[in-house]
Amino acid sequence: MAIAKMKQMTLLAEQGNKDSVLKAVQELQKLELVELSTLEEPELLDYYSTDTAPKKRAVYEEKLKEIQGALLFLNQHIAKPGMIEKLKKGREEYTLEELEKHVADSNLDQTIVELEKTEKRLVELDQMKKNLNEKEEFLRKWQNMNFNPNDLKSFHLMSGTVGSIASGNVEDFEEAVEAVENSYLKKIFHYKDEASYLILVPSNLESLMEEVFEQFQLSRIVYPYKMAPQDELKTALKEMKNVQKEEKESKDTIKTFKEKARELQLGEEYYYNLVEREIGKTLLLNGNDLFILNGWLEEERIPELNSLLDEHVGKESYVVIADEIKFKDYAKVPVVLKNNKLVKPFESITEMYSMPKYDDVDPTPFMMPFYFVFFGMMSADLGYGILLWVVTLAASKLFKLDKSMKIFMQLFHYLSYSVIVWGVVYGSFFGYTLPFQLLSITNDVITILILSVVFGFIQLIYGLILNGGIKWRKQQRAASYIDGTAWALILLGVGLLVINMALWNNELIQTISYVVIIANVIGIILMTMLASDNKAAGFGLGLYNIYGATNYIGDIVSYTRLMALGVSGGSIAVAFNSIVDIFPTGLKFTIGALLFIVLHALNIFLTYLSAYIHTIRLQYVEFFGKFYEGGGRALSPFKTFEKHIYLKNRTNK
Repeated sequence: MAIAKMKQMTLLAEQGNKDSVLKAVQELQKLELVELSTLEEPELLDYYSTDTAPKKRAVYEEKLKEIQGALLFLNQHIAKPGMIEKLKKGREEYTLEELEKHVADSNLDQTIVELEKTEKRLVELDQMKKNLNEKEEFLRKWQNMNFNPNDLKSFHLMSGTVGSIASGNVEDFEEAVEAVENSYLKKIFHYKDEASYLILVPSNLESLMEEVFEQFQLSRIVYPYKMAPQDELKTALKEMKNVQKEEKESKDTIKTFKEKARELQLGEEYYYNLVEREIGKTLLLNGNDLFILNGWLEEERIPELNSLLDEHVGKESYVVIADEIKFKDYAKVPVVLKNNKLVKPFESITEMYSMPKYDDVDPTPFMMPFYFVFFGMMSADLGYGILLWVVTLAASKLFKLDKSMKIFMQLFHYLSYSVIVWGVVYGSFFGYTLPFQLLSITNDVITILILSVVFGFIQLIYGLILNGGIKWRKQQRAASYIDGTAWALILLGVGLLVINMALWNNELIQTISYVVIIANVIGIILMTMLASDNKAAGFGLGLYNIYGATNYIGDIVSYTRLMALGVSGGSIAVAFNSIVDIFPTGLKFTIGALLFIVLHALNIFLTYLSAYIHTIRLQYVEFFGKFYEGGGRALSPFKTFEKHIYLKNRTNK
């Protein structure tokens, strides 16, 4: 239960085997490549150089872009599997060879071409629909006009105009037009904001009518069609029907490509892997005949690497050197957490906070027992715990979950045991009181509060002891005592003093408590002075460290949330049951049962969400703050895409 031991790997091979070596490393999925152009031995660069622009990268990236575009288009038009179906099916596993063979045997290029052609046509049809919709809207507006307004241009003795004005000017406009001698006015339509007219006037009075048009800001119609509006509308509607029919046929054709989606997904995986290998080449150093690869790898993975290299390259075609990591390089070494089956699901909590540095400790195994107990105490209900146990177990057994979701389910499955135990302690089953009950959320609130503080007190002392041990191991002797051991002893002294006052009132125990507290308070001041070059400043800093005792009071108070959340969740459950019990017998087992399920489902969600978040907060702020710094980074291996499938490592068969 620690941080995995890492090695700095150096690999030399012939230029002709570069692709095969990178393929083997990619299949391993555990080795992080290091950019060799930043090596501290610049003399190497006299003989080796980096490949900044691999020749095939642009080709692979273009193909990947085509596949992703085709897949995105296809996914927009085919039915997606349901969530349950998807969970049951899970992700398939392929070796790199199986993936490459599947892509090689598929008609990937033809599929892409056909989908691109269909997509292009659908875009054209969509634009045609937009144009026809605009045409239809225009023609419906003018459909009462049973002639083509462009024909008015052929008149010689009369001047004809079709145009629109604002509705508010209708009466004045009509009077002004009729005031012109021998004029003719016909209203075509009159809407809320606009009115349109056909106006005829003798040619010799055209200028007079133009003054009227200008006065009322008449807007002349622009009519781009050959036939009258009603005839053009019939043609447009017929065209729209044909376009819609072709669009439906095209979309039906796309649905026949549903089985090709898997082909495209595997193609995306394959070409992404190729692109990554091309990017990997930029991290190597290349000579005329050989190249050098460097990276970080777990020590226990070295045999797997050798096995894959033997298969892809051949035993005599490469050299692997595994170097011990120097202390000066610890700051840049990536971290892999290594814990047993019970602790491993809790690594996700540590990773959300910060990965440890390579020379630090993994806090996960130290945090795990407290997280386990605290989560159960905040959620405490036997019925809720059993339900969580059943749901998480069923999900793990019935569904093929993704790796991250599987770990999440394992975490909550383990936590369900704690919820069940604390449910028995509180004697609660979906808010109903069980015949056996060690603590009552209504009668023993003070006892539960004291128990919460005791748990917090224990975790704080444990964190301080860990801090002392870690800093002692790092040869930080003064800090080990000042920041860890001394405060742990002071808190133990305070705890012993409080217990003695509450239970025994023994003078000897009281004296021992005072001696332990005072001795370590003085010890913190003296040790701070001795560790400081300026003794006066050291004395002041020592006093300031003592002032930090107020922080521990706040830390201990924070643990009262263990009581608060447990009691509140149980009280809410009781209140919900009281609401259901109000219903008469006939309704209690119908509407009441449904209400019971809904209300408790809500309470379960809020209870587990609160327990998850607040338990994390106690670990991050109160516990980790006593001994854990973090600041490390996780291993970022050179690996495959694994978006649609999982890679099956043949070395683990």
